[in-house]
Parts: sequence; C-alpha cells; structure tokens
Amino acid sequence: MKKFILGFALLLLASPVWAQNSYNWQFVGWYGGGTYPNVEFDPSVQNRVYLTSDVAGIWRSDDLGNHWYFVNNGLGGLMVSQIAIAPTNSNILYAATNAGVYYSTNAGQSWNASDTANNQITFIRPQNYRSLAIDPKNPEHVCVGTQSEQIFCSSNYGQSWQSIALPISSALQPNQPIPAMFISRDSSTLFVAFSQLVAEYTFSNGAWIPLGKFTNGITDMIEDKFLNRIYIASGNTFSFTQEYMLGSWATSAPVPNGVVYRIALSHPTNNTVQVYASWWSSSMYQGGVLQYQQQWSSWLSLDTNFYPDQISDPTRIWASISTVQESLKVDPYNLNVLFRTDNWGAWRSDYAGYSWNEKIIGAPDTVATDIALASNGNIYEASMDDGLLESTNSGGTFTSVFPTTYANNTAGTIWRVAAIGSTPRIVATSSPWNVNYNQVIVSENGGQTFSVVTNGLPQTRPTVNTVWGTGYPRGLAVDPNNPKTIYMGIDGDDGGGLFVSNDGGYTWNHTPGQPAWKEIYHGLAVDPVNSNNIIWGAVGNNGGVYLSTDKGNSFNLVFSEMDWVFNVAVDPNGLVYAGGSWSGPAVFVSDSTEKNYSLLKQFSGGVGGAVDGIAVNPKNPNMIAVSTVNWGNQSPCMYYLSTDKGKTWTAINGNLPAGTGSSLMDFDPKGQYLYITRYAGCVYRINLSS
Repeated sequence: MKKFILGFALLLLASPVWAQNSYNWQFVGWYGGGTYPNVEFDPSVQNRVYLTSDVAGIWRSDDLGNHWYFVNNGLGGLMVSQIAIAPTNSNILYAATNAGVYYSTNAGQSWNASDTANNQITFIRPQNYRSLAIDPKNPEHVCVGTQSEQIFCSSNYGQSWQSIALPISSALQPNQPIPAMFISRDSSTLFVAFSQLVAEYTFSNGAWIPLGKFTNGITDMIEDKFLNRIYIASGNTFSFTQEYMLGSWATSAPVPNGVVYRIALSHPTNNTVQVYASWWSSSMYQGGVLQYQQQWSSWLSLDTNFYPDQISDPTRIWASISTVQESLKVDPYNLNVLFRTDNWGAWRSDYAGYSWNEKIIGAPDTVATDIALASNGNIYEASMDDGLLESTNSGGTFTSVFPTTYANNTAGTIWRVAAIGSTPRIVATSSPWNVNYNQVIVSENGGQTFSVVTNGLPQTRPTVNTVWGTGYPRGLAVDPNNPKTIYMGIDGDDGGGLFVSNDGGYTWNHTPGQPAWKEIYHGLAVDPVNSNNIIWGAVGNNGGVYLSTDKGNSFNLVFSEMDWVFNVAVDPNGLVYAGGSWSGPAVFVSDSTEKNYSLLKQFSGGVGGAVDGIAVNPKNPNMIAVSTVNWGNQSPCMYYLSTDKGKTWTAINGNLPAGTGSSLMDFDPKGQYLYITRYAGCVYRINLSS
C-alpha cells in the first residue's frame, strides 16, 4: 500500500549546523516495510549500489546490497525518485527529490542543494523514474524533467538553470511528470520521453524532432548503447527503434498481465540483448518481473523462488511479494545479477532472475507512529502501513503481531498503542487500507491474539475539518488511575471528536462534552495527578489547548496563543507541555492549574516547522526531550534535551541520520532510555542514564 504523508506544508528554514556527535543512538527497529522507488548500480565501482526511499532518503551499499547505510547528510528532500551517476566520474551523483535536485561530489557522503528555479524543479515517484540526464562527457551538464512536464538544463551542477521550450505536439499531456530522458553519447542531443511522446532536442539549435507517439502512456525509456536503440515501456508492450530513426518502432508481444512498467537490458555480447521488464496490474494490485524470449516472441515469468528476510523485515510474514515493482536494474559487472525494488523492500537475484533474496539490512523505510514500553521490557511499535510489531529483546529483533496474515480489515496503519499492566494488555488504534472506517485492536495476552473493535465508533472515517483530509485515531490516552478507562481522539466534525471506553477498549462512546475544535493530531493526555483532567491539543484556526476537568463532560479553551498544537505531554507533577508551531517550532508549559501557559522555548535556525515529539522522564521530571518536524518529506530536523525543566536545551542528534523528525517519543519506565519513532527510518534509542 502506498505510504501517505502529511499533505500540508510547513516552512523549511535554512539548514542548521549538525553537531553533538557524542550522542550515540542505537537503531532498535526493523528494515524494509516501505516504498523503494529506485536502485542504481555504480558503473565504475564494482559492488556499489544506491537505493532510494519515498520518505527516508538514500542508502548506499558497498557489498552489493548485503548491507546498506544512510547517505543523507545535507539532503533536504527525502522522497528520492532517482539517483543518477556521472559516467565520467562516479563520485558525482545527482538526486531527484521532492525538494529539488541535490548533487554530491563524494559518492553520497554529503549533498549540496541545486537551485530550484523558483520551486519549479520537483519530482514525484514513481512517475519521474529516469528524469535526470547527465552529459556523458561533462558531469556538470545535467538536464531534468520535472513532475509538471517542464525541462531544465544546467552547466554548473544545477546552480543555475535554463528552461527548455517544449515541442509543439498534440501528444503532450499538460502538467504530467516526465518519466525518462538521456543525453546522447556525443553530448549533442537530449532524448525525452513525455507521457505519450518520444522526442529528441538538439542543443545547438533548440530544435525538436518527434520520434514516436504512444497513446497508452510511457512509463520508462532506456538507451541501448550497444545496439543504438531506444526502448520504450508503453501499455502492455515494450517498443524499440533502431538507430533512433523516426517511425521505425518494433513492438514486443504483450505481457500476460497488466502493463509493462520498467525495462532493464543486459548484453551477453555487444550484438545481442536480453530484455527484462517489470509489469503492473492496477486492477489486481499485483506486479512482477518478466524476461523476454525474443526467439519465441514470448515472456518468461521470473516471479518464483523468493527468499524473504523475515528477521530483518518481519512484516514479510503477511505483506505480499507480488506488489508494485518500482525499479529494475542489471549489474554492469555481472549480467546475472539483478536488483528489483517494490513497495516493501529490495531483492537481488544472482541467477538472472530465477531466484531472489531480499536484501534489506540497514535500510529502514518505516514511518513509525507510536511506541509503548511495557513494564516487562517488551517494546510495542506502531507504524504506518506496517501494522504493530513487538520486540522481546530490547529492539534486537521484532515480530509482526498485527496483522499476522493479510486481510482487508487488518492490513494498514496502526496509529497509537498502549501497553497496560504486566502481561501486558495491548490497546491500539487502527486504520485498515481497504475499509473506510477506523477501529481499535485489543489483546489480553501481550499481543498473541487480538480482538478487532468497532463498537461505538463512526461507521465511516470523518472528512470534514480534518488534518489530512480524512479523520484518523491519532489520539490515545489511558487513565493512569483506572487503566480500564481509555480516551481516543479522532479528528473531524462529521463523527470525530473525543471517545471514551470504560471497559478497556471494547466499547466506545463520545464523551458528553466535546472540545469546540476537533482537528487533533497527537495532542491527547490524561493528568496523572488528577485524572479528571483531560487535555486536548488542537491544530488549525481554532486550535490550542482545551481542558476538561470533569472527565470529558465539558471543555474550555485555556490556551490559544499557539493555535497549531501538535502534541501535549503531562509530567508526573501535572504540568502540561504543549508542542507545535508558533512562527516555527515551540514548546509552551502550563502552571499547576493547567489553565495558564507561558513560552518555554522557541527553536530557531532552520530546525523544522513545528515541535511534535515530546517526552518527560517519568523518574526525573526535570528531563524533557522534544523533536522538531517537517512534513512533505523535508529534512533536516533536530532533537533537543533539557535536564533543567526547559531552562536550557542541548541538541542531541548525534549519529542519527538526517530525517524529518520524530512522530512520538517516550522514556522507558525506568527513565534510562529515550526512544524515538521516526517519520522516516523506524525506531532509535539513546541511553541518557548518565
């Protein structure tokens, strides 16, 4: 299932200086579990491969994918459609991101932002698949095709751009992403695949020549440098033209199912070619990889003999292998080695596609949404699309506990999770992919089995006055004095609001009183000192902090100076911390009445658009941790720690890969470890006991 991220934008300020490397974070999550739009072999360094994410940035491997590591330093956009490698110097890379073009001169160790041409240069996956074209003779000369059907070229790494006028053709579809392009070997011509047209552009005179129209739509184009051909993926076939000649297209036999999505080529000799293609069927929501048997004009399926890595990617016990094949590439050093990436991971074949091993270690692509640290030491991790996972060894490994098999009412997003008691009891909120309602899941045996609960909840998801256009159950709070009483917040005027369960999560009702503004993100908490007090943090025009002092029978707006309150946390003494956006990331704190607020800290210097993650150490309320965030897959963001109740703050990013920030964070019950759930990159922890 395609991963969805916040649709509204917050200001991305200038990049901060990343420091505080003495803070050592430990990865305590799992790998895989997200969309990997592209993979690229380094043509000059054997065994070096790059892998891209739709939310987490870029990974590099130097051992043919056996191990990956982040190469995000300086990368401001983390939705990466493509990596392009300069033919003359493979240390020079270009990345096509949602925030524009970035380039590296040191094989991804650091990235520099190119100009965005007034924000016109952006890319979107999966359509912008090969939308970066590097001059084969000059790595500073690069051309790009954007998500809105514009073409720009630069001769200085994208520091300035020249707009290229489009050809005049009825085959052009306005504002459609350009799927592919390349520059000829003599550097004289740019070949462009538009959505329904292939054309060549001559740099010297600015003239366009149409090469072919494809009414079924183009999803990929690749150059065959050995046989002087262009291959096009369109509809249920691929086509190729000999010597790049106008109108001379030959067409393959149609694929058995769906449409041809991606093309890859290998050349056993300079005069022969082996064609591979990925296919996709939107009606079946399935895809795969095929090999074209030219001597018989037929296709051979390469979708057998899969060996998933269920330890590194535990969701493989229920997640389909036959999903969208995002990328397909052949190793230039070994023609039997192929990589395919999909909506859940990356696979390598060492036998020309006849068997596949999942290669995902080091590449976490999960949007983690919540974490619950049980008193018995177990970790329960909620996630978008990946469901609910459990670790019984401090994050060394995880297993999928919901779902364990695919079903329409189970597979999807888990938003919030609570672990109650010593067993523990697990209560979590869920939004399945394939049904239009929200639900609650409850386990009485530590996650071994779950009951799915909809009793008392809206029959459809709200859509009026919601944060993301649809209302989701992102608020969850357990009464610490009566764990059978649980509160849940769903945004939306048409059925959303504050719900309460008095039987541990099995039946739900609207509370008698409701906050006047129902747009809630994470901002729901119960005061541990006086559990009659319910705190509701809201975002938007009438956002702020709403307080109920009678268990939800009535609410009053007590704080409105910051009307974008994304999260609230209550310390052991009853002080409320409200994090959000107040001309940038900010935290306010209440007094002991919880009705009066003052600014605790406003973070500046390009550290994100808002504060979302907030955690107070349960054993030391002087220790507060926060995370700034950006949405729209933009980076960087910062993590801060205060040990004096917010008087001073220290940046603690340390060795964390650059990312979009933390959705939620929490201390373990002993107050030793701080855990963070990342909007991109899964789960990390740091030992703060010292």
